[in-house]
Amino acid sequence: MDTDTLLVELVEALDYDLEILEVLRYRLVVLGALAGADQGSMLLLGVREIEMTYEALRVAEMVRASVTERVADELDIDALPTLEEIAGYVSAGWSEVLRERRRKLIEIVTEIQGISRTVGAAMGRRVALAEEARAFLHSDATASSYGRPSLPREGVLVEGAI
Repeated sequence: MDTDTLLVELVEALDYDLEILEVLRYRLVVLGALAGADQGSMLLLGVREIEMTYEALRVAEMVRASVTERVADELDIDALPTLEEIAGYVSAGWSEVLRERRRKLIEIVTEIQGISRTVGAAMGRRVALAEEARAFLHSDATASSYGRPSLPREGVLVEGAI
């Protein structure tokens, strides 16, 4: 197989990585929107979709690594070179294409990291607020402030309930 054919395969693999990363970014945004819209029952589906996207990305990365290794063999360079290293060994046209894909990958991964941190922090705040509300509602002071005695913290067996 010639170098140009292998570089076409590499660019196709990189484009597929970019496509999956776009899907991952979208699904993270959806997860954040679901959390913000108080759609707790849908969060599990959102998380599952993200897990499936990670799995697709893992497979795509193995394909890209395999193609990268074949390109490295053809160019007679280290086994798993970076895109920048490959760009230094190929013609100007291929070099420009590879550097553009590298730039796009860096941009989208940076965006995904930011969205992931934001969604994680928002989900963490929601969990903390829910725990505070639960603790507040279960406290003795709260129950008595409404003019009723506090309920026992342990479960209460009601005759005939089971």
